[in-house]
Amino acid sequence: ITCGHPGSPIYGRTTGDGFNYNDVVSFFCNQVTYWRRVQSPVPVVNCTDPGIPANSIRESKIEHGNFTLGSVVFYTCNPGYYLFGSSALTCQPIGHWDKPLPECLEEDCGNPGSPPYGTMVGDKFSFGSTVQYSCSGDRELIGEVSLTCQINGHWSGPIPHCS
Repeated sequence: ITCGHPGSPIYGRTTGDGFNYNDVVSFFCNQVTYWRRVQSPVPVVNCTDPGIPANSIRESKIEHGNFTLGSVVFYTCNPGYYLFGSSALTCQPIGHWDKPLPECLEEDCGNPGSPPYGTMVGDKFSFGSTVQYSCSGDRELIGEVSLTCQINGHWSGPIPHCS
């Protein structure tokens, strides 16, 4: 069970090995020292727009169209894709994002294989792809003639067998 990224505190970061059930994450605050001369304005820190990866949705709360210090952007992937990288980026005091832009990779069910005395037709194993089965000789196919890769990364059923 995945819980998703819990987000990062403003002026901080989140660390952890994963975001699944029973995983542990830690929250840390950045230690930043600001120096300022008398009558000198505090510089405004902006990060460039991090972009939006293909097949994703970005959510953010930005002020005046700028990604200022502490701005956080969140990413989720469209159905059929999974997030590779961090789901949240935070604008840091140096004007850079704390993590690289994530990617949304296509869900892949993997090659389901062929049963003994049977053949499989299909060379794509990504979300929505279908493979077809048949048996050689006088053998009868027991099970589904076709399987489809589901959004959860699993095939729609077990591979059939030939009897």
